[in-house]
Amino acid sequence: MDGADSLFAFLSSHVAQVAASKQEGGVPEDQLQLEQQRPQDGQQQQQQQQTARPSKTATQLQHQIRRLKRTSLEAKLGRKDAALALLDDGLARWPGNVALLLPLGRTRAALGDRAGAREAFRAALAAEPDNAYVLHSWGMVEAAAGDVAAARALFRSAVRAEPDMAATYTAWARMEATARRGPAGEEAARRVFEEGQRADPSHVPLLHAWAMFELNHDKQSAARRLLARALELDPHHVPSWMALGQLEWRQGNAARAREVFELGLSLGGRGAGMQVSLLSALAELELGMKNVKRARELFERLRQYAPRHVPALLSAAQMEHRAGNAARAARLYDEAQAAVEQQGVVRGSEGVPARILRPRRRQQAATATEQAQAGAGTAAEPATAELGEPAEGAPGAEATAFRGSPPGAVVPVLHARAQAALRDGDVEAAERWLAAVESLEPGNGYLCHTRGLLCQREGRVEAAEDWFRRGLRCRGSHEGALLCYEGLAELLAFKGLKDEARAVWRAGAAAVQPLTSRYLRQAALFEKKERNWAAAAALFSDAVRRDPQDYRSWLQWAVFERRQRNFEAAERCFQRGTAVAPGYPYLWYSYATMLVALKRLPEARAVLQTATRNCPRSAPLWMEWALMEAAAGDVQAARRLFMRGSEVPPTFQHAPLYQAWAEFERQQGDEATAQRLAQQAEVLSQAPGPGRRSRGSQVEPSAGPSATV
Repeated sequence: MDGADSLFAFLSSHVAQVAASKQEGGVPEDQLQLEQQRPQDGQQQQQQQQTARPSKTATQLQHQIRRLKRTSLEAKLGRKDAALALLDDGLARWPGNVALLLPLGRTRAALGDRAGAREAFRAALAAEPDNAYVLHSWGMVEAAAGDVAAARALFRSAVRAEPDMAATYTAWARMEATARRGPAGEEAARRVFEEGQRADPSHVPLLHAWAMFELNHDKQSAARRLLARALELDPHHVPSWMALGQLEWRQGNAARAREVFELGLSLGGRGAGMQVSLLSALAELELGMKNVKRARELFERLRQYAPRHVPALLSAAQMEHRAGNAARAARLYDEAQAAVEQQGVVRGSEGVPARILRPRRRQQAATATEQAQAGAGTAAEPATAELGEPAEGAPGAEATAFRGSPPGAVVPVLHARAQAALRDGDVEAAERWLAAVESLEPGNGYLCHTRGLLCQREGRVEAAEDWFRRGLRCRGSHEGALLCYEGLAELLAFKGLKDEARAVWRAGAAAVQPLTSRYLRQAALFEKKERNWAAAAALFSDAVRRDPQDYRSWLQWAVFERRQRNFEAAERCFQRGTAVAPGYPYLWYSYATMLVALKRLPEARAVLQTATRNCPRSAPLWMEWALMEAAAGDVQAARRLFMRGSEVPPTFQHAPLYQAWAEFERQQGDEATAQRLAQQAEVLSQAPGPGRRSRGSQVEPSAGPSATV
């Protein structure tokens, strides 16, 4: 490596770390050290100026730094109660220390104690009125509580104290966009971004955040312009390369998106962090398009840089399991489990190892894992489950770091294995993995949700309700708690307690922030069933605003608008959804069937051509296209399309296609062919797996929580 390569590798690593720190709103380590070294009052300053007891001052400082680092680790691992104890102890020794009051406020806010958080932030500002990090964190708390005016004042004070606080401008802009619906909110957010850019025109993370805002509001030209400026200023800014690749992907330019990612990789020198970030992002995009071969190649490349990258191992395991490669999936799950137990957790986006202290309860974790593995035997036969997305809402591949106590760091892997067993119908194996999770984290929200769904499926409604209510108290994960609020609300609705169900939906929204797009979508589906059309539409809009890449929300919103006969609105939702997830066949199927019903056959044909190019193994798409051509009188085209649909791999065979084909041939007078096709349909309908669906069955997957089971 020559001098230029070394410099580029250093710059790419340095910029990625600084950008991640500012975007996450975290306090850089050098800032923490400055906070620790800053005298807290005149007496301390006088002591530091004296030379009589330098060793004691140094010892206290080192002790304080160690305590702060341990507190940060406990908080990151989800042990917020332990972090609080450490902080309280530290403040008893060093009252008014801002470096301790700041994480105290954040930790109290994470535990839902907003009053306690405000008290800590108020004490910190009494010592340092212009501390931008404290002002920013307090503003985040008020924004989550819905006090827009208070949050706005705090954010403004923060950027006045520190004009280049990109994280503050970003949080402020997002709050403005959420506080006011529609164009007014968007314009208010843009004004904040513009103010931030005027404060520092060359601040790359702010340009990136602004570009992502525009991209999420479908302003793709503006997003491209901002990303180009960001990369012009810093060609090694990893998040901007990722965003540019995702922009090309969203516009349907898959080949160009791959070129962007590869160019970003080539500019990264040998910086492992940049390689891991870009490779994992590209692998997930390929996986979203169901391009398993390409995703597998990228996961293998990623392993060269980070062989123990747990999120990638979990994604690859889920991919292989859904592809029917059970033995390979089991090996990947084993590797992920070993990586956690041996080396600790790995952050999802940067590939930065977050070292875990050797746990005192390590033996408990090992015992739980061994008990779960006992009796599992050899790997199961290849599954026939249809290839799809990982179970929505599950911890694991999308988590930036494992939460929980050190021995509980393996929990996401164990839970993922339980869900894989449930998808295979192996309830006994799933129970073993869930028991291992329960022995480590009895109150884990994901565990409680999955247990509740299992009880509900078995008809044990009261037991299901108990599990969901237990999960409401989950402190280790906001997402896990929200899943339990969702499960409880849907269970109460199933029991006919509609008012109680609505109260639970609202309680979850009040108790847990930020809300997920899934939670908002499921609440919208509840209101839709109750025929509260305006409330449902507003919740769907909130869901896609919260996460514009949530293609399930785009699908459900489109179906809702179609049934309301708002066909233009439905089409906009279908177009947004297919742009986000071109490999998700149910979006294409629903879009095409709507166009066929509206007798817009040329447009339906164009949609089906694109759909089958992106989802060539989706037999229902080929069947729908064949039926459309048959109804239009093009016998040869219909027969050719039926044939193409029958050529999908065995795990994607679809009995309704053969039933429809048999009926078509019978109408053409070919009874022998019709009988042969009907026999094939019967064989498929008796076999396990997706081929068992009969014609006329629901094609779209359930949007409810049972999809995870």
